[in-house]
Amino acid sequence: MNLQEIEIRPFSTSSLHETFLMEVSGRFFEIGKDVAELLTYFKCNGCEDANIEEYSKQNGKFSKEEILTFLNDFAKKLEKESELPNKRKSFLYNRELISADAINKCSSLLAPLFNKWFILFVILLFIALDVLYFIEYNTVGKEHLSLNIYILSGLLFFFILSSLFHELGHASACRYFDISHGGIGLGLYINIPVFYTDVSSVWKLPRKKRCIVNIGGVYFQILLLIPFLVIYLYSQTSLLSYIILIMNFNFLLTLNPFFKFDGYWIMTDALGIANLRQKGKEWMQYTLNKLRHKNTNKVPYLMSLSKGTKIALVIYTIVVNFFFGFYFLYMIPLFFIRFYHTFPERIELLLMNLSYHQMPNWGNLQQCILQIVFLFFFIYMLYRILSPLLRKIIWKK
Repeated sequence: MNLQEIEIRPFSTSSLHETFLMEVSGRFFEIGKDVAELLTYFKCNGCEDANIEEYSKQNGKFSKEEILTFLNDFAKKLEKESELPNKRKSFLYNRELISADAINKCSSLLAPLFNKWFILFVILLFIALDVLYFIEYNTVGKEHLSLNIYILSGLLFFFILSSLFHELGHASACRYFDISHGGIGLGLYINIPVFYTDVSSVWKLPRKKRCIVNIGGVYFQILLLIPFLVIYLYSQTSLLSYIILIMNFNFLLTLNPFFKFDGYWIMTDALGIANLRQKGKEWMQYTLNKLRHKNTNKVPYLMSLSKGTKIALVIYTIVVNFFFGFYFLYMIPLFFIRFYHTFPERIELLLMNLSYHQMPNWGNLQQCILQIVFLFFFIYMLYRILSPLLRKIIWKK
């Protein structure tokens, strides 16, 4: 075991106990004070028997045998972690599209945009322009909206461009706070395709700065959207109106604290609880075990928090479970019911138009494409979730 590869530093959380951040081969772990002191000591002095005995005498909390057992278990865990592929755990599929080196120059040039006074000016300007847009939209905007293949192509192009610019915002925020960032990639979260940036090094920062990095993507999209808002207020163009509407909806989706998008990480750092959802599951399991009078030796992380943070975590855990229950038990079944009732007729109409050499109805074609895409990602999600389980069952047999 090479403890020289380990970096340990204070970790900014809301825990009432002192916590530390351990970095091993680009992976980060939250550890307690006792573990941090032990690892730091043996990193500096080595793991020889004499040093283990000396630490046991100095510390007084752990025997030599307990320290040896811990170091052996720790070495096994590190070895197991090093053998795992460096994949994004939140994604069923992910692939890097743009390397860190390729975006490094851009992120360095754009980093000064994170000056706090400039951020405040941009956000206030955006709010004012966005309010004016919706006032205009409610009075005359609806009459000018029309969707065709050219507008849809423009929307798709802008959405991809703004999503990449969003990820560049996260990378630029990292550069502003003088930490490294990874590349930009494409992943599949549940059944939703998303772009992502590797900003794992953000854990090294204090909570407030981590929040700035988390909001950096939306902030860059706001910068991109402001010129479109100004032009629209003078021209009332349909394409610009759709762009502004889609971007506002995208902000709501991105800042959703239930999916593991920016809103989730903002909530994580605002509450000061790393692995927020996992800590909520720990509390739920602990509560269920207490109700069933089962063994509850493992105390959940929630018990180390202040009263206000405990309440916030409990409320979040309850709401997020209701949200995913609604998504998986209502939204997805509703899609399949509608798919069953509408898709055969839509395909029949499409084939009829093509057989008579007629231009297919645009609305019908659009719905067919959307339903097929959603179905594809849902099937792929099931495949990635169920295939490991099937392999385990076959392996046991």
